[in-house]
Amino acid sequence: MLNLRASEVLEILMSLNARIDQTMLKHDKDVKEYLRFAEESDRYSFRALVVPSTVVQHIAPVVRTPVAGVAGFPHGYHPVSAKISEMEHVGRAGGKEVDVVLNLIHVKSGDYGRVNEEVRELVKNAREVGLGIKIIVETSALDDEELSKVCGILLKHEPDFIKTNTGFGSRGVSPRDVVLIKRLVGNKLKIKASGGIRNSVEALTLILLGADVIGTSSGIEIIKDKDRMLSLITTTSG
Repeated sequence: MLNLRASEVLEILMSLNARIDQTMLKHDKDVKEYLRFAEESDRYSFRALVVPSTVVQHIAPVVRTPVAGVAGFPHGYHPVSAKISEMEHVGRAGGKEVDVVLNLIHVKSGDYGRVNEEVRELVKNAREVGLGIKIIVETSALDDEELSKVCGILLKHEPDFIKTNTGFGSRGVSPRDVVLIKRLVGNKLKIKASGGIRNSVEALTLILLGADVIGTSSGIEIIKDKDRMLSLITTTSG
């Protein structure tokens, strides 16, 4: 059971900007639209801006916010060598992190040796090129046993984060996903909850359940919602 004081909840809300990876991963937008997204988002002091790997080079030079790219997105069934090449591109383009989709075909086939090798190679390469790395496991496609085995492999190789969802699966993150992953990894891996998070209450709930970072394309709306909530709390307490 959670045992939190109101002051702790307020502290999370007040620092929510710094926990959000503000994201735009749309194939039907041009570079100018991505630049507008980045310039507007840059005002909110988010933890990171997440964009396609080929867009990083346009965004990184014009914002203060750290920029992250993606690799193997959104389905993850690319060869490891292709993901590594994409990661290296992100690093050369000025990215600080990369969110990489795990190959779930190997997981579904029960070929955990290949899952282990992929995670090992991805984390090793990220360290070599100086990128933070999040491994996306797509909880919407995994049962509890599969997720448990994948978490065990991630614990062995220690990426910076386990990320729940791409936002392109059959559903986004659920509170249960975060609870289960937290139980499996404890404090040994950070958790990025992503997919379908649209308001500050959802973001707060996932953080209280164990998420360290929120990935969302609605970061600005979440912060505005958070500010309204804080205003109501302040007015009520006053």
